[in-house]
Amino acid sequence: MRKIKRFIQLGLSIILMGALLLFANESGYADEASVTVKKGDTLYSISQKYNLTVRELKEYNSLTNNTIYIGQKLVLPVLYKPEQMYSVVGGSFSKKDNAKKQIGKLKKEGIDATLTTKVINDKTYYRIQAGVFSKKANAEKQKKLLQKNGIKDAYIATYNTLHINGVHLGSTYGQVLQQFRKPMKTEDHLNIRSLYYVGDGAGIRVNFNMKDGSIFGLQAYPEYLKLRNLPIHKNQVINEYGYPNKVQKVSCYESATCGQYIYQFNKNELIIQFDRDGKTVQYFDLKKMH
Repeated sequence: MRKIKRFIQLGLSIILMGALLLFANESGYADEASVTVKKGDTLYSISQKYNLTVRELKEYNSLTNNTIYIGQKLVLPVLYKPEQMYSVVGGSFSKKDNAKKQIGKLKKEGIDATLTTKVINDKTYYRIQAGVFSKKANAEKQKKLLQKNGIKDAYIATYNTLHINGVHLGSTYGQVLQQFRKPMKTEDHLNIRSLYYVGDGAGIRVNFNMKDGSIFGLQAYPEYLKLRNLPIHKNQVINEYGYPNKVQKVSCYESATCGQYIYQFNKNELIIQFDRDGKTVQYFDLKKMH
């Protein structure tokens, strides 16, 4: 029985590696985000060509000195920007039932409206959301439809696709490496890859779709990343993501209580958990909504 179990795990690992090869070259980075060293190239000449510093090139490629060789692939630190989406929103109710009544009326008119919430200064507000669009023109049409049906304060809210450091669901493994840099080591278990950067803990855990290699889950632990542009304090989180849709308390280590900010957008969910001090980020968890 143990042999069969090991065989199944080995087979799944092979499938995972095969999926990764569909979108990553032998260095583990996307082709369009790397450069191959040619005769006469130096770190300085490459850095000048791509508007980088030598230090950035060395850090992103884990180089301890300035020596490079012909044929070597160097990753370029290209920052990915999350896609902008347009959401049609209306109303701001302090009572949930009032928002639900308005949604019921809209549905009778054939408008697919749903309830959404925002927590601002510990108070929950209930709002009507009537679609998420990639094109602003389509959102404008939906806004006018809502206004015609009595939601006079309907407006278009611009949101970024939920992400962690620019990586969103559907991104590739190459984009993960671009945003978080090459790890010291990796570990694979079924369709989960753990990336280690600092200390003994995994800084990143990535869940892969075995069919196309895209990401359907991403967890990040700032304590094991030491990444400067990742928000690690509550005020930085609000500056990056805005006010959350939900706030809740959960049990964490040593019987303590930790707070969570929960962001929900376009059927994706980002949970950000704070430490016992209520300010410092413990982890980010990006996944599909259940």
